This record gives sequence, C-alpha cells and structure tokens, in this order.
Amino acid sequence: MGAVAVILILLIIIAVILAVLGVFIWMIFLVYRAGGAVPAEHQRMDPGMVWLMVIPVFQTIWAFFVASRICGGLSAAFEARGLDRGDCGRFKGMAYAVSMVLQLVLSIVGGGLQLVGSLRMSNMSTGTESPPLDPWMIAGVSASAFGGIVALVGLVFLILFVVEVNRRGKELGSLATAPIDVGDHPRTE
Repeated sequence: MGAVAVILILLIIIAVILAVLGVFIWMIFLVYRAGGAVPAEHQRMDPGMVWLMVIPVFQTIWAFFVASRICGGLSAAFEARGLDRGDCGRFKGMAYAVSMVLQLVLSIVGGGLQLVGSLRMSNMSTGTESPPLDPWMIAGVSASAFGGIVALVGLVFLILFVVEVNRRGKELGSLATAPIDVGDHPRTE
C-alpha cells in the first residue's frame, strides 16, 4: 500500500470522527436549548451543565442526571401550565444512559477476556503453526460484539431522547411567547 493511500485512509478516518463529534455536539446543543426554554423556577439543572456530556467516560454517568433533570424541568413547566406531556423523554434518556453503562462494562470485560486469551494463545504457540483459538479469546470477542450491539441500541435511544426533548423545548418556548387571552376585561375594549 502506497503512502498516498495511507494518508487518504487517515484523512477519511479523521473526517468521519469529526463528523460524528459534530453531530454529537449538535445533539447536546439541542438538549441545552430545550433546557434553556424551561423557566428558572422549574429548572432542576442549569442548562449549561449539559455540556459536561462532552467529557468521555464521565458522560456515561452524567447522562442519568441530564435525562432526569432536564426532562423533570420540562415536565414541571408543562404541569404548571396545566398541561400533561408525559415524561418529556425521560425514559428514552434513561434507556440511553443504561445502555451506555452496559456497553462500557461489556467493552472492559471483553477487552480483558481478549487479553487473557491472547496471552494464553501466545504461551501455546509452537513456532510454525498457529495455536487454536482460546475460549477466553472467543468470549472476549463475543462480549465486545454484544457491547457494540448495545451501543447501537443506545444510539437509537439517544436520537429518540434528543428529538423528544427538542420538541418539548420548542413547544414550551412557543407557549411562553403565546399571547395571553384576557377575556372580557373592561380595559381591553
């Protein structure tokens, strides 16, 4: 493989990573904006705290707080207006958070099992012929693969969460700017 092909592959990988990061930051912005639409008396979290989701690994735990508090504030704001909008995406956010914890655990366990399997296989190596696959290696690859599936499920829940929270935030924002009907008040005639 030539040097140009290697550089091209690296540029494609960097472009994909930057695109995924950009989409993730855009999603965080949408949740931030929805949290900002909640009146101060109903906020359970400062909307700016949502940006802590960009910290790797920490975001796995912080997702529980974001889902609970941003959605709780949205629900409280709707209830104060006498409207019932359900959990405002809380279930979807919690499902995303749980799937990310599960994915992290599966990745760590899978990586550890693969390491043990590769060490056992290197000890079995007889020189010219390759050793048979170690059961620890197979278990590690299986755990990592299952972790990847869980991550995809988590991605679906993340998208559903962001869509729901964004929709509820826009709805709440439009309620705040809607004109108030004063009825038959004498000063309005």
